[in-house]
Amino acid sequence: MKRLSLLLLSLALPFSLMIGCEQSGSKNADLQARVDSLQNKLDSAYVPGTGAIMNTIVQPHHLKLWFAGQNKNWALAEYERQELMGGFEKIQTLHKNKPAATAVAMIFPAMDAIEKAIREKDGNAFKSNFVVLTNTCNTCHQALKYEFNVIKVPVTNSFDDQRF
Repeated sequence: MKRLSLLLLSLALPFSLMIGCEQSGSKNADLQARVDSLQNKLDSAYVPGTGAIMNTIVQPHHLKLWFAGQNKNWALAEYERQELMGGFEKIQTLHKNKPAATAVAMIFPAMDAIEKAIREKDGNAFKSNFVVLTNTCNTCHQALKYEFNVIKVPVTNSFDDQRF
């Protein structure tokens, strides 16, 4: 009786494994199809170029940072500094294999100095470090062969609907 049970078990085991493998193979194929579908969506997703990031994030927050600092609105200045920093970080994240992602790192020391001036509520340090920040932007543009794109310390406020 024991031998008969072992014989039946030995015959049934490969069959049950075969059914399990087929089910597992089917589940794997379904999962792979889902992964492939998600990868296709990811591959076709919009990724803003560095110019788009510069125009929609960096440039407006550079300008707003200046006016917030000039008016000693330190809470707003810190917010604008963080937004500006976010633009630079987006370039590093979204374009990590491009020269701009490497070059943008030159801005971080100037951004650190701006952060310190804001934290210390030092208007003179803010102003001088903002000039350094702006010059560093131009140095980066030159390094990337965009020397025709010259940034300057803002003179007029194009955001006249915001109190700085």
